[in-house]
Amino acid sequence: MTRFIAITGSGSSQRGLLTGCIEELKGKGYQTFERFSGESWQDLVDLLQTGGLFEERRAVVVESTDQMGPVPEGLFRESAEKDPSVICILVCEKDTPKGLKGLPRGSLEIRKPEKVPFWIEGRTQWLEKEARSRKIRMTRGAVQLLAEWIEEPEVLLSELRKLGIAAEGAEIDEALVETLVVDEGGKQMLALLDGLCRGETRTVLQALSSLRKREEPLKIISALHKRMRIAMYLSRVTPALGQELDAALEVKPYQGKMAKRAAAVFPKRAIRDFVLSMARESAASKSGLGRGWDGIELEILRLLSSTDKQHGHGKNVPPVAL
Repeated sequence: MTRFIAITGSGSSQRGLLTGCIEELKGKGYQTFERFSGESWQDLVDLLQTGGLFEERRAVVVESTDQMGPVPEGLFRESAEKDPSVICILVCEKDTPKGLKGLPRGSLEIRKPEKVPFWIEGRTQWLEKEARSRKIRMTRGAVQLLAEWIEEPEVLLSELRKLGIAAEGAEIDEALVETLVVDEGGKQMLALLDGLCRGETRTVLQALSSLRKREEPLKIISALHKRMRIAMYLSRVTPALGQELDAALEVKPYQGKMAKRAAAVFPKRAIRDFVLSMARESAASKSGLGRGWDGIELEILRLLSSTDKQHGHGKNVPPVAL
């Protein structure tokens, strides 16, 4: 009469598996879900036998599986029923719960958290596959941004489901990911870094105004130096060497894309001078001699104004008096 599903793993991955299992069973018509509060396998047997003859489908969630010890042989009777009315979800901390060998043959299914590639490119490909399996359309940039921003697999899938619902069948782009997934501080940081790479003065200044109220200057200096350092190197190498450089510096795809944009917008010398200025500001800030936000804004405006000299006009960036 009872089928068993063992949920293994730990942390958010395990909780995500449990949530997904419950949602799956709801879709199959299981209407009642209760949590087991007993202390032994015999207590569980007693609970499972309390249902009436015509009771609706139900599931019991056992959170204390590991503390209950091994399942006694023959405690649960075997059944050839393919569509049981009762399912018992056993939450286990170990990947291979050895104490469940006493369950009837064929009654146990073990579910483990999916192993997601550690490196960003592999994680991006994995996320693209998951999106396709759910018929969720995403731009490459949106997938890269989501994969870079969130590391926990189950959280990634949860955000993917949320984005799919919000998009209502439309293609998900980077803007939607930034709006629904990235927190406010992260949004402003992305706006600053991406806006600078595009040479968008208004976007950069608005982001700086917001970040002044919530972040320390040293954090901003570090982020700016890291992004534009990549742009500095990319501006001075061939495309073939650029790929080798990405691998050597472990550049994430989204970072690399925006850094290439900056390399195309600003003169090489201006990018180099900006990177050096951020390195100096970082050292000065750590010794208490930094210029703080005023120094950051001055160097950013100096870089933005360099586009006038490169392109010979001020279409994208208005003149800035320094």
